Amino acid sequence: MKVRKMKTGIEFFDKAIIKNGFPEGSLILVAGEPGTGKTIFTSTIIYNGLEKFGEKGMYISLSETKNDFYSEMDRLGMNFKKYEKTGLFKFMDLVAVTPDAIEKEIEVIMKEILSFQPRRIVIDSISALTQLLGADKTRIFLHTTLGRFIKSFGAVAFLIAEKPLGKETIGYGVEEFVVDGVIVLKYISLGEVRRRVMEIPKMRKRSIEKSQYEYVITNRGIEFLVIPELIRGEEEASEEKVSTGIRELDTILDGGVYKGSITLIVGMTGTGKTTFGLHFAIANAIQGKKAVYISFEEPVGQLKRAARRYGMPIDEILDKTLKLFSWVPEAKTPVHTFLKIKEIIDEHKPDVLVIDSLTSLREHMDEIELEKMLRYLSLIIKQHEAATYITLNAETDFETIPFTGASTLSDNIIGLKYIIKNEFMEKRLAVIKARGSNHSRKIHKYEITDKGVRIYE
Repeated sequence: MKVRKMKTGIEFFDKAIIKNGFPEGSLILVAGEPGTGKTIFTSTIIYNGLEKFGEKGMYISLSETKNDFYSEMDRLGMNFKKYEKTGLFKFMDLVAVTPDAIEKEIEVIMKEILSFQPRRIVIDSISALTQLLGADKTRIFLHTTLGRFIKSFGAVAFLIAEKPLGKETIGYGVEEFVVDGVIVLKYISLGEVRRRVMEIPKMRKRSIEKSQYEYVITNRGIEFLVIPELIRGEEEASEEKVSTGIRELDTILDGGVYKGSITLIVGMTGTGKTTFGLHFAIANAIQGKKAVYISFEEPVGQLKRAARRYGMPIDEILDKTLKLFSWVPEAKTPVHTFLKIKEIIDEHKPDVLVIDSLTSLREHMDEIELEKMLRYLSLIIKQHEAATYITLNAETDFETIPFTGASTLSDNIIGLKYIIKNEFMEKRLAVIKARGSNHSRKIHKYEITDKGVRIYE
């Protein structure tokens, strides 16, 4: 006899994690620390059952009142009240139940389950139930009573368990031995960033491909951060060159930078890396090319003010051929940042792209994870053939690149520095690398003037 499956309705979860869904009659433990999204994850599964499959759902709560639950779910766009009125959903509020009354309440729950026969059930939380019932009675309840009931009409029950901060045990340590699957939601620190990941240490009759899946909680609920399948193309590299927006620099680079190339602008603080980026983006946008400037250091307003100060006609092209974006990367993981950049590239399909700066990402991200992010990003850039500037801060001479992961992936490297000469500070520029170009090998003097960058022989 073929066992029917229950899909969650969360697209990536159903396709890539638990392929084809959970077998009917399963008990699934969803454990995690506070704030990891256990309630949101399990509620989404119930709501998708109502919305997408017309399947009955029941939520049994020992930790949250009905009004609080409905209010929180409404904020995420899940209108459970609507389905309660149509008879597809039931919420059982056991928040105020006492230890003396819990066994009688369990009898009521079982009668409700038997008469209502929901296909999707959530108990929130099994940890609270264990405190009321005790470990032995909880084990009997899960293994015998609840397990028998859900198997009789092909339901799947999700049991939420609180995982204490810093501990690996789940609840009282009995729940995971009587369930068919265990899903753990947890925080993992990456430098200053904490990311949410899903682990599945146990799932009967299922092979889980990856040990971890990263996700975020948004106003749309649980969303998995999925790195798409990226394939390095076999096409011929473009011979077309794109202007840097600075006439002298175009000459130094033998006509500009290649379409689809990555140029690393590395230099000391105050050497004008952002100004070089503005020249590149705005000059090409004026020519009708689509340009995107992503800043991790300066707000959009400051970028516009700087462009106006240099006499660049930014207001004529802004939101037409030029798009400016700015956000603070501290609270985001490398995967989250990559997907946000990819989303911008996919939507706007820029001919030229500026990312300012890599330094801000390095300060708040694990370097190995950041290097992987840059590899993914380079593939996306090559696929879209976007000529790209990436800025990077260096407090030493430009001969030393502070992040080798970036230099390896770059087609061109332009170094900027300043020196003290005759009590004056002078700026110097050199092309350290330019693949496929007969570039200048000289060190050039340059200034940041009221017209932007001016380079001398």
